[in-house]
Amino acid sequence: MRVALYIIILCSISSFLFLSSCKKNVRKGCTDPASLNYDYLAEEDDGSCKYLDTSFTIWSNENLGFWGDPLTGSFEVNSCLTNMPTAFLNADTTITPADTTITPADTIIDNTVSPPDTTFIPADTTITAADTTITGDTYLSVNSDASGNYELLVKLLNKKSALDFKNGYLVFQAKLVDNPSINNFGVFIHGNHLNPGGAYCDDFHYSDLLLVPTSVLNTTSFTEISIPLADFTNRYMQNIDVVFGIKGSNASPNTSLIIISEVKWLSNIPTAN
Repeated sequence: MRVALYIIILCSISSFLFLSSCKKNVRKGCTDPASLNYDYLAEEDDGSCKYLDTSFTIWSNENLGFWGDPLTGSFEVNSCLTNMPTAFLNADTTITPADTTITPADTIIDNTVSPPDTTFIPADTTITAADTTITGDTYLSVNSDASGNYELLVKLLNKKSALDFKNGYLVFQAKLVDNPSINNFGVFIHGNHLNPGGAYCDDFHYSDLLLVPTSVLNTTSFTEISIPLADFTNRYMQNIDVVFGIKGSNASPNTSLIIISEVKWLSNIPTAN
């Protein structure tokens, strides 16, 4: 009987030690499949999951946005052929006219002293010059060169993984300049994560161009264009340099063609306005 009791006690101790040992060896990590660093072997979540923004602004009225962090996710605009990346529109001019203020001469007599003290203050003329203040909105501008070619792109200064956006959308607003000379224009994003990119537009590999017909745009107001990122072929989303670009040819030489505003990436279906 005692032997049986000893065996039971030993088995209980062994089981406890075994379970304690197993508990210590539980693999911890990120257990959310939607995260960037999901660990499919993790049995216990340790709070280390990382996520990308669900959206980010690339350009909005004069200002470049950023992706995640303004230091590591900043953008740069390249006007590849004309060095004219922006346009200033909706100008409002405030003119402040010149103004002249005349302070007349004055004589001050102090009768508290004998003889009285007389102080003469001469006339003074102050002239405020006219001033002109111009305010307005700045947009991205697509312009053709002397050969009728055009290319504008916005690139990341540091590459980013864009896997969270593989089924997302590129959304931007566009309008034509008066008397457009093109029937369509090509839109692209980054096309090859193995290419290191560089200072010049030709150093980047792009996705295949998606053609947007200019018939959907007008010259009086902006039209929102929404493109599924999955529609861009010959693309890689692991490391991305170029987040937005417009390219084409056969336009009228040295012409302003398209004005662009409110460029964004969304990781999910864009909501209707």
